[in-house]
Amino acid sequence: QRERYEAVSPITAPNGLGLVAEFVYARERTIKPIKVTCPGPFTLAGRILPGSVYRDRVEIAYILAEIINAELRAVVQAGAEFIQIDEPSMAVHVGDPRTFLDLLSRTLRGISVRKGLHLCFGNFMGRPVARRQYRPLFPAILDAEVDELALEFANREMSEVEIAREVMLAGKTLAAGVVDVKNYYIESPEYVAERIRMLLTYISPQHLVIVPDCGFSQTARWAARAKLRAMVAGTHIVRRELGFE
Repeated sequence: QRERYEAVSPITAPNGLGLVAEFVYARERTIKPIKVTCPGPFTLAGRILPGSVYRDRVEIAYILAEIINAELRAVVQAGAEFIQIDEPSMAVHVGDPRTFLDLLSRTLRGISVRKGLHLCFGNFMGRPVARRQYRPLFPAILDAEVDELALEFANREMSEVEIAREVMLAGKTLAAGVVDVKNYYIESPEYVAERIRMLLTYISPQHLVIVPDCGFSQTARWAARAKLRAMVAGTHIVRRELGFE
């Protein structure tokens, strides 16, 4: 049973969420671009029972959207150039996509840097927690006010890969998951390259970004490192084939 909290008074974050300090820490240690990620309001709201303060999870999410928005504005002020909202609960609890889009709009209000949205099917104890289909979110999710959609494909053996074309035609880039963070099978570079070629039958290279399915928080470090090495090597194989290297 996952621990949940209960609201006993209005939710506030007088000291922020800590993203600014984390971004500054990372920026001082690399010259490479940094993508700042933050859980979305509906996902965070899933850990808080409404108690007698709020009506339901959605009302809590709207409060959290304002708190997250203030944090994102602060981290952009600190120099962040790419923000990604992680909303696995959007794909887990499909509900009304328009409500999610409104929440996302409020969360990202006034954020003018590059924006991404990560949708997956959960990673509790290294396992998915939902029916693993994006189709119920389409085409509504294409109206999300973001530049990039980050979706998992490896965990589903590249199911629904054809939606890559829809993402491209909507003017967004697709960050496609090509290594499975929930599986201890270590993909080879050649296998990763095969998955990338499959994606490229639906989307142009200019609209495709290669990523893991999700974060590696539930994956042993040795496996995470091996999968990342394979992902990078497989990407280089395809880049050479395309004449980019």
